[in-house]
Amino acid sequence: MVAALFAGVFVAGCQQGVQQQAARSLAQVARIEKARAEAEATAAENLRAANACTGVLAEVDARTRDAIDEAARQKTLAQEQARRVQAAASADRKRAAAATATLQQARQQAACRQQLEQALCDAIPLL
Repeated sequence: MVAALFAGVFVAGCQQGVQQQAARSLAQVARIEKARAEAEATAAENLRAANACTGVLAEVDARTRDAIDEAARQKTLAQEQARRVQAAASADRKRAAAATATLQQARQQAACRQQLEQALCDAIPLL
């Protein structure tokens, strides 16, 4: 009888120990599931943020390319304008040299030299 009583207490104690272990295991599984769900939510938010950044970076890249293209176009226009200005300056220097040469030739002729040495009226501007 005592043996049966000890056996009953032993079995009851084992069942209670198993139930407590099962409860602890369930609680641990619940904590792990909650942590997994939080990690998934964080990963999803990070993915949304990364996708948003990708869109912004794509737009910045497109604007940068447009700015580079416009800068290249402006540079080409400026170079062409500089070439035209240099050509005009060169033509002006040639005309000035030709005018200087013509003036020197005129000074060598007596009749022209006399006319060049005459004082002009102050009201007539020199061209």
